[in-house]
Amino acid sequence: MQELLKNYGAALAGARVLDFGSGTGLLTEHLVAAGATVHAVDTSPAMIEVLDAKIAEQRWTKVTTSAERPATTPQYDLIVCSSVCSFLDDYPATVTALVALIQPAGLFVQWDWEREDGDTHGLSKAEINSALTDAGLIGVSVNAGFSISIDDQTLSPLMGYGQRPHNG
Repeated sequence: MQELLKNYGAALAGARVLDFGSGTGLLTEHLVAAGATVHAVDTSPAMIEVLDAKIAEQRWTKVTTSAERPATTPQYDLIVCSSVCSFLDDYPATVTALVALIQPAGLFVQWDWEREDGDTHGLSKAEINSALTDAGLIGVSVNAGFSISIDDQTLSPLMGYGQRPHNG
């Protein structure tokens, strides 16, 4: 992700980041280590409880948690969503609401498993591309990061990202 941010002239150091669907905070840990201020959101109280314990143990002062998406005013330089968007009831509407929270020229980045024909879980490249584009992001890109094989199945996480226009 550091390379992606560098391509946009951005950095994690000093960035305000929303980790949407943070779970127990694995990605939050990396973001904090890189110097970001993180607001971690997850609807599971058990996940937030684990993350809150990490925050206390590590004495992180630049991490807050909540179970609800913040208000709709642009306040983040970066929003990250890792393996959560395919579980959303209304993925396109949620992306649109999240994009409204990004400062002009800020970035939205998501990772989700690619859904293959016959699969019931994951998202397709077309679904991600459409949701990010329809939410008003520019420079949208969706690509497979890598593939892993488990038994007879090959899984590929997709990385989709885009930038909020500079003027809005």
